Amino acid sequence: MLWSELDVPFRVKAGQIGKLSLKIPWKNLYNEAVVATLEDVYVLVVPGATIKYDAEKEERYLQEAKQKELQRIDDALQTAAQRVSPQEALLLNLESYVCKDSHRGQKHKKYKRNFRKSKHTKQKTENPKEEKKDSFVEKLATQVIKNLQVKVTSIHIRYEDNVSNPQKPLSIGVTLAELSLQTTDENWNMCILDEASKIFYKLGRLECLCTYWNVNSSTMSSGSWEDIVDMLKAGISTKDQGLKEFQYIFKPIFATAKICINPNAEMELKTPRVTLHLEVDKIALEMTKSQYLTMVELLETFDYMAKNAPYRKFRPDVPVHTNARQWWQYGIQSILEVHIRRLKEMWSWPHIRQHRQHLRAYRVIYKSHLIQGKTKGDRDTQIKELEKVLDVFNITMARQQAHMEALRSGQKVVCKRGSAQKQSGGFFSSLFWRKESGKRKEGDDEKEEDTKLRSLEAILTSEEKEKLYTAIGYSGSLHNQALPKQYVAVIVSVKLMRTSITLREAENVPEILKVQMVDLTTQISQRPGGQAIKMEAGLEHWYVTGLQQNGVVPSIIASMGSNTSSLLNILFEVNPEDQTADQLLYIQSQPVEIIYDAVTINTLVEFFKPTKGVDLEVITSATLMKLEEIKEKTATGLSHIIQTRKVLDLRINLKPSYFLLPFSGFNYAESDLMILDFGSLQLTTVDQESQQLLSCSSLEEVMDQAYEKYSLELRNVQLLFCTGGKNWKASHQTGSSPQHILQPMDFTLQLSKCMVDQDTRMPRFKLLGELPLLHVKVSEQKIKGMFNLLRSIPLPSTTDTLASPKKVLATPLSNTTKILKASTFLDMDSDFEEDTSDASQDEELMKMTKAELTDLQFKFEVKEVLLQLTRDDSNEQCVLACVCQLGAEGKLRTYDMNITSYLHKVSLDHYEIRDSFNQPLHLICSSDAHDNDLLKVVFVKADPDGPHFLNTFENTEQTLKVEFSSLDFLLHIRALLSCIDCLSSALPEEWTTGRDRKERSHHEKDLEKMEIKGSRDADVVAFKVVAVLGSFGIRVCDDQVEIADIKIRGIDASAMVQSKKTEVFVRLKDIAVMDIAPKTLHKRVVSIVGEEVFSFKLCLYPNSTEGEGYLDTSKVDGKVTLRMGCIQIVYLHHFFTSLLIFVDNFQAAKSALTAATSQAAEKAASSMKEFAEKSFRLSMDVKLKAPPHHYSPVIFLP
Repeated sequence: MLWSELDVPFRVKAGQIGKLSLKIPWKNLYNEAVVATLEDVYVLVVPGATIKYDAEKEERYLQEAKQKELQRIDDALQTAAQRVSPQEALLLNLESYVCKDSHRGQKHKKYKRNFRKSKHTKQKTENPKEEKKDSFVEKLATQVIKNLQVKVTSIHIRYEDNVSNPQKPLSIGVTLAELSLQTTDENWNMCILDEASKIFYKLGRLECLCTYWNVNSSTMSSGSWEDIVDMLKAGISTKDQGLKEFQYIFKPIFATAKICINPNAEMELKTPRVTLHLEVDKIALEMTKSQYLTMVELLETFDYMAKNAPYRKFRPDVPVHTNARQWWQYGIQSILEVHIRRLKEMWSWPHIRQHRQHLRAYRVIYKSHLIQGKTKGDRDTQIKELEKVLDVFNITMARQQAHMEALRSGQKVVCKRGSAQKQSGGFFSSLFWRKESGKRKEGDDEKEEDTKLRSLEAILTSEEKEKLYTAIGYSGSLHNQALPKQYVAVIVSVKLMRTSITLREAENVPEILKVQMVDLTTQISQRPGGQAIKMEAGLEHWYVTGLQQNGVVPSIIASMGSNTSSLLNILFEVNPEDQTADQLLYIQSQPVEIIYDAVTINTLVEFFKPTKGVDLEVITSATLMKLEEIKEKTATGLSHIIQTRKVLDLRINLKPSYFLLPFSGFNYAESDLMILDFGSLQLTTVDQESQQLLSCSSLEEVMDQAYEKYSLELRNVQLLFCTGGKNWKASHQTGSSPQHILQPMDFTLQLSKCMVDQDTRMPRFKLLGELPLLHVKVSEQKIKGMFNLLRSIPLPSTTDTLASPKKVLATPLSNTTKILKASTFLDMDSDFEEDTSDASQDEELMKMTKAELTDLQFKFEVKEVLLQLTRDDSNEQCVLACVCQLGAEGKLRTYDMNITSYLHKVSLDHYEIRDSFNQPLHLICSSDAHDNDLLKVVFVKADPDGPHFLNTFENTEQTLKVEFSSLDFLLHIRALLSCIDCLSSALPEEWTTGRDRKERSHHEKDLEKMEIKGSRDADVVAFKVVAVLGSFGIRVCDDQVEIADIKIRGIDASAMVQSKKTEVFVRLKDIAVMDIAPKTLHKRVVSIVGEEVFSFKLCLYPNSTEGEGYLDTSKVDGKVTLRMGCIQIVYLHHFFTSLLIFVDNFQAAKSALTAATSQAAEKAASSMKEFAEKSFRLSMDVKLKAPPHHYSPVIFLP
């Protein structure tokens, strides 16, 4: 049986092919139909638990898999060789010129000719290849299918599994009622075409193609062969008869295909050669939770089979119950042979010597194979025997070495690499070889065509040949003519009337989620003359509904566009006819309404939650490896596209869709709503005409034109809050209303991609983003309503499944990638004899060059941020916070990263209380100087392996620099109380009481667990912080009088973390407290006599006193240095009384400060206790300065 030859873990229990026939009218091939019939195919497959291990069959399967992998690697190497740059092609031509056949005394003319041709390679590649008309073979194939009729009926393939879970047997099946392809006339009526018919039509029908997945179903495998075949025959669903006992995941599919073929269309150039219209009535996918769980269990079973594959040869063929000794030996022998003895033998000297001998022998034999070509004899046998013992990597390495040795020996390479094990195909492979390969040269195709024509001339007379040409519509003088670029040869259209995806908890219950797509259409057209292809796709409507609640089915996603336009339109074209771009992509969509339904979302989470821990380790690793290979192929393809410099005309226009979040997670008519409008998105290509490049006068302008630029615009993003079922749609259209929280916002982003690689002056990508205005307008009632709405949403349960933690396998690198990377080194020298000093110099030069390259340069800026707090009754603003020019810019390079954030201006105004000039109170304000930023933060991260780490970055991995200029605060009693009262009443109580303390305690515990670890190198600085704060101004006042003016100037702080040292430094230069009462005599209440207020330095030396270092009294765990300046205080009773009265107005803040002080004291006491237990050794150096003739700070009592 073919199934047993495949040696898969399944076996065929019963099967039957009722009829298989092919009727070919050889005597009247042009006037009668060729009929292919397949009927009554029934197959029952069961798990192959009793399949015995066959060593010979396993070895044959491994060798076949090895040969397929070798062929795939050879194809990848040839593809990589075809994508070489012009410089590399020049080197390859030089190598061919040098490696001449000196033994035969041949001249260099053909090599010179190849060398001269390499100069014109670029010009040739720029011209598109002209599409040829159909060849003789294609014309003959067209005539064969002209009257071809195919009919396939009654197909049922079923898989039963009662081994994985005997309590719940599983059955999976695919059934097909009928598939037919008939020849018709232009009215789609069945007929037989004669020789006079120039255009022929084909009608294809698909009826009742479906897939079922039965859980806990009855099994057929226990019956006899006749009973199984009868049950399989009765299990085919038809158009008139459905089977209720089957749980279909794909409902019956009906489709119709209409094909129109005009073999002579290229001569008329009026109609397409092939027109195909496929119409599918409905595709419905339906899945229950039990089906999903059995799918996961089946994948887990396959995973167990894959894990058990290396140990199959040792598995005993006896039951476990009465043969425990044999099964224990099976486990021991599996671990010993697969994991222990194999590795031990691999690193033994006899094995290494034998492996080297095999490699050397294979390289010599393969070299002779490349030079002498294919010969029958012992050499092919030796190659096959050596390939059995060598793995894929070593075979490819030896082939690369043999190829390089053959080239350098000056001998001509006759046979291509990797062709030793290729086998010639049969008639059909030679017939369709030109279409399958896609890699052969045009000259080879012409030679093959001439060979076939000569063979026909040898067996046919001129009259018979002319009659054959006339019958199939072939002309030897016309098939090489090029087609016009505007001629459309092939049109394929697909229309899917309705598609649905349904998820249910069980059968015959309301669906949890139902996704419906209506009128999905796709049309593909091809223009061979212009090597162009065009694809158009459209979707009319898209609906998603949720779980029925209280007799209502909630709408989750619905189309909101007009009836005259489609929901989604996609247009993609290669080589457009009326455009200057090489590729064109247009995407346009209409608005979509998304409504959050909590019950549906929570039920979906429970639906996809497994009942037990599932570990698909092997399958997951294989999937990740496959994704890695796809990623590598995609990256290679993108690199090739970038090298060929294709111009893309991109236009994406997405109309504004919005998201509704209702109160309690269900959209009632009178429920509160939070509406988020995503805004309209436009992504377009910035046009750059070639004439602009010629008009550029400076190098900077030329470099700017060397970028492919794209523009992203996001318009009218807004957030609204609606209470009590009010009409939010009218407010949404106006753009600004009392229901708006986030006013309409615009955002622009420009992306530039450099077309020049390896240029140190030009970043590969540039991003420039700008947000003109971010305006948030809230009130006390809105804040309360939003928090109440968010708290009302029921969240999914967070109960964890019983999954045991398992070791995750690392994603292995694919064999093809390893071999391709290794082959680049093998091509340099087959004997691996390279100068290590030159290699190290090249590595350093590579680092220097790589470090200069900039991968990303970006700049984002928010011009203005407004936070407006209003009263609920009057809708007038109470507090206005403004932030101007908040942004970040930076560069990401190979070995370092530099990010600079800046803030130009901050202000906070209170409008309810005004000053003497009837102006709002400026509670917070900063300088208006254009050249001076309020805050500037610079973060630099460097790689220790970089070439400039020592000099430019001063051995520092991470550096943070903070510069703060000046900021003034106005502490007005009534204004501050108003702001505090508004915020405290708006925020929920748990945010300001118990919950806040709990979160703070958890946060403190997390901070205690965190440790900043320095670098292993003692000279490397792991983290460095430098902060410079200019000045703070604090003015204290009330409605009647001004109380105090406090100035703080010159704050310097720094911190440095190393592996053996942590250093912290803080210094305050000046502080002044002024009594600004008009009648006071002593204006300066607090002043400094000297240059600074204090300077503090703390040095920690981790593990310096551990072990033997504890006996050395000169070593300490920490060192504190404190220098205090002279502080002069003038005690004014009225002044300090006014300050105390001011503080008493903030009882909540006072109690919080008292609690924080007590907690800090408790922590300090516990820390001192821990230090005492750990015997922390601290060195202290404290000095207090005083004015002349005094020994301490001075306090004056006037």
